[in-house]
Amino acid sequence: KRNGEAKNHIMDVEDEGYVNLVSREGNSFQVPIAVAKMSELVRSIMDEDGDEDVTEICLPNVKATVLQKVIEFCEHHKREPMTRIGKPLNSPSMADVVQK
Repeated sequence: KRNGEAKNHIMDVEDEGYVNLVSREGNSFQVPIAVAKMSELVRSIMDEDGDEDVTEICLPNVKATVLQKVIEFCEHHKREPMTRIGKPLNSPSMADVVQK
Protein backbone atom coordinates (compact mmCIF):
# COMPACT_ATOMS: atom_id res chain seq x y z
CA LYS A 1 0.00 0.00 0.00
CA ARG A 2 1.06 3.55 -0.61
CA ASN A 3 1.71 5.73 2.43
CA GLY A 4 -1.68 7.47 2.43
CA GLU A 5 -3.55 4.19 1.98
CA ALA A 6 -1.65 2.55 4.82
CA LYS A 7 -2.38 5.51 7.09
CA ASN A 8 -6.10 5.38 6.26
CA HIS A 9 -6.14 1.63 6.96
CA ILE A 10 -4.48 2.18 10.33
CA MET A 11 -7.01 4.89 11.20
CA ASP A 12 -9.88 2.55 10.21
CA VAL A 13 -8.54 -0.20 12.48
CA GLU A 14 -8.04 2.23 15.38
CA ASP A 15 -11.58 3.54 14.96
CA GLU A 16 -13.20 0.10 15.31
CA GLY A 17 -15.02 -0.76 18.52
CA TYR A 18 -17.05 1.27 20.95
CA VAL A 19 -16.54 3.80 23.73
CA ASN A 20 -18.95 4.78 26.51
CA LEU A 21 -19.57 8.50 26.79
CA VAL A 22 -20.81 9.44 30.27
CA SER A 23 -22.80 12.64 30.83
CA ARG A 24 -22.87 14.96 33.85
CA GLU A 25 -25.84 13.04 35.24
CA GLY A 26 -24.04 9.69 34.85
CA ASN A 27 -25.98 8.53 31.77
CA SER A 28 -23.80 6.27 29.63
CA PHE A 29 -24.05 6.16 25.84
CA GLN A 30 -22.23 3.39 23.94
CA VAL A 31 -20.99 4.92 20.70
CA PRO A 32 -18.82 3.61 17.84
CA ILE A 33 -15.33 5.09 18.21
CA ALA A 34 -15.43 6.49 14.66
CA VAL A 35 -18.61 8.41 15.54
CA ALA A 36 -17.33 9.57 18.94
CA LYS A 37 -14.13 10.93 17.35
CA MET A 38 -16.17 13.30 15.21
CA SER A 39 -16.37 15.40 18.39
CA GLU A 40 -13.21 17.47 18.84
CA LEU A 41 -13.58 17.18 22.63
CA VAL A 42 -13.79 13.38 22.57
CA ARG A 43 -11.01 13.08 19.99
CA SER A 44 -8.66 15.23 22.09
CA ILE A 45 -9.38 13.16 25.21
CA MET A 46 -8.78 9.92 23.32
CA ASP A 47 -5.56 11.25 21.78
CA GLU A 48 -4.26 12.24 25.23
CA ASP A 49 -5.08 8.85 26.77
CA GLY A 50 -4.15 6.66 23.79
CA ASP A 51 -6.99 5.26 21.65
CA GLU A 52 -6.61 1.59 22.53
CA ASP A 53 -6.94 2.11 26.28
CA VAL A 54 -10.05 4.29 26.35
CA THR A 55 -13.32 2.45 27.00
CA GLU A 56 -15.17 5.21 28.88
CA ILE A 57 -15.01 8.98 28.73
CA CYS A 58 -16.60 11.07 31.47
CA LEU A 59 -17.91 14.41 30.27
CA PRO A 60 -18.84 16.20 33.53
CA ASN A 61 -19.67 19.48 31.78
CA VAL A 62 -22.09 17.93 29.26
CA LYS A 63 -25.75 17.31 30.09
CA ALA A 64 -27.28 14.02 28.95
CA THR A 65 -29.80 15.76 26.66
CA VAL A 66 -27.02 17.71 24.94
CA LEU A 67 -24.77 14.65 24.65
CA GLN A 68 -27.60 12.65 23.09
CA LYS A 69 -28.16 15.38 20.46
CA VAL A 70 -24.43 15.58 19.71
CA ILE A 71 -24.32 11.80 19.23
CA GLU A 72 -27.36 11.92 16.93
CA PHE A 73 -25.71 14.71 14.91
CA CYS A 74 -22.45 12.77 14.59
CA GLU A 75 -24.20 9.51 13.65
CA HIS A 76 -26.20 11.31 10.96
CA HIS A 77 -23.14 13.01 9.50
CA LYS A 78 -21.12 9.79 9.64
CA ARG A 79 -23.73 8.27 7.29
CA GLU A 80 -24.19 11.47 5.24
CA PRO A 81 -21.00 13.54 5.39
CA MET A 82 -21.44 17.31 5.50
CA THR A 83 -20.58 19.27 2.43
CA ARG A 84 -18.12 22.12 2.83
CA ILE A 85 -19.58 25.60 2.73
CA GLY A 86 -17.69 27.58 0.11
CA LYS A 87 -16.33 30.97 0.91
CA PRO A 88 -17.22 33.63 0.02
CA LEU A 89 -20.87 32.68 0.43
CA ASN A 90 -22.86 32.54 -2.81
CA SER A 91 -25.99 33.97 -1.19
CA PRO A 92 -26.92 36.14 1.79
CA SER A 93 -29.50 33.47 2.77
CA MET A 94 -28.00 30.56 4.74
CA ALA A 95 -30.84 28.33 3.49
CA ASP A 96 -29.33 28.62 0.00
CA VAL A 97 -25.83 27.79 1.26
CA VAL A 98 -26.20 24.85 3.68
CA GLN A 99 -26.80 21.20 2.89
CA LYS A 100 -30.46 20.24 2.74
